[in-house]
Amino acid sequence: MLPPPHRSLRVRLEGAGEENGFTLIELIVVTALIGIMLSLSIPSLRTSLFTDPLKTTARKVIGLVTGVRELAVRSQQPYLLHISQLENRIWYEKDSVKKDILETGKENSATLTLPESVRISKLLVKVGDNSEQDQTVIWINKQGYMSNTIIQIEDTEGNHLNVEFYTFLEPALVSDDAVSF
Repeated sequence: MLPPPHRSLRVRLEGAGEENGFTLIELIVVTALIGIMLSLSIPSLRTSLFTDPLKTTARKVIGLVTGVRELAVRSQQPYLLHISQLENRIWYEKDSVKKDILETGKENSATLTLPESVRISKLLVKVGDNSEQDQTVIWINKQGYMSNTIIQIEDTEGNHLNVEFYTFLEPALVSDDAVSF
């Protein structure tokens, strides 16, 4: 008499009504493949998103300007946004600074100094805000409205980004297109 044909463990389990699953080897192979793909993709993603000084600076500029607009709405007071191409920095202060310094003893302002590898290359403001030789002052009213403004920042390699702010509280747009109104 011939011995019964050998069936694999998986076939026997299926025949016995047991649930199917993955073998330990299959799970190890899939986990190893996922690990390899992550180890190759995360460094390049981190480099492009978090260490690019141009994009990081654009995010900081958007954060500062948006914060000032929201502060003007919350405090119901106008603010002045100063942008200096010569000093390569942006800062703000209340429109009535002298009164506040006398009352509180300190000035309500914050400064964003751009990194050395990034500079403000162009600044366009649509309507008549105060511009001096090296500094532009943009008035933000107590509703958070400001003039349409485009701030072009450029890195040492010649790459540039335009950060566009609009009169009303719309989100800022970032683009690398040619600057124009």
